Amino acid sequence: MKRVTGIGGIFFKAKDPQKLKTWYKKHLGIVNVFRWIDLEGAPGYTVWNAFPTTAGIFDHTEKEYVFNYRVENLPSLLAELSKEGVTILDKTEKDENGSFGYILDLEGNAIVLWEPSGNEPDAPHAELDRVTGLGGVFFKAKDTDRVKEWYGKHLGFSITPWGCAFSWKDPQDKGAIVPASTAWSPFKSDTTYLDPSKKSFMFNYRVKDLVSLLKSLTQEGVQIVGTVEEFSYGKFGWIMDPEGNKIELWEPKDDGF
Repeated sequence: MKRVTGIGGIFFKAKDPQKLKTWYKKHLGIVNVFRWIDLEGAPGYTVWNAFPTTAGIFDHTEKEYVFNYRVENLPSLLAELSKEGVTILDKTEKDENGSFGYILDLEGNAIVLWEPSGNEPDAPHAELDRVTGLGGVFFKAKDTDRVKEWYGKHLGFSITPWGCAFSWKDPQDKGAIVPASTAWSPFKSDTTYLDPSKKSFMFNYRVKDLVSLLKSLTQEGVQIVGTVEEFSYGKFGWIMDPEGNKIELWEPKDDGF
């Protein structure tokens, strides 16, 4: 059994969640849910949400974020993780969206394990025109090698030297040559890659036309960080949101990314 089948959610603290969510909707077009299709053709989705700093989802961690990973058989996985010595938090939940379990990794990151019910989410069905999907989740770690090893051993991530990639298909880009991907990667705690943000995480969002989007964002008064950089796998630009979160914008090339 594959332990984790995809990224189910990215959740982070905000001083004013509603104001921040309005900003993301206005400038990036994000409206809580990223829809995708798995490589077998089944529809899926990843939830994006900003929470008050006192929200219960952060009760067991000092971190500013929580990641949710999709799994196929939650009770069986929790039993296996318990035998492996993984910290299982004393709560499970179930609602119309599925079953949820909670664990901690070796550096105190709270993890939500979610066995989806298959129901459609109660969220807007907006067409994404600026941001087209989730491109990556990046977070600081004291020991990146140990963290990657732990996620590979206990959650079944296919680890590479830089992290892991989750592949999926974009329902709005049915003509894509190859599947899209979302990167997962821990960074060293002293990295400057997240600067000038003081946060311990950064999200990457896939976009259609980076240069045009950055021009529009500049006209809208959004803070741009640095200049556009281009690599064999696409173009990158960076902006800041109103609460000091650095955002990476990625225009991928359709050749394996």
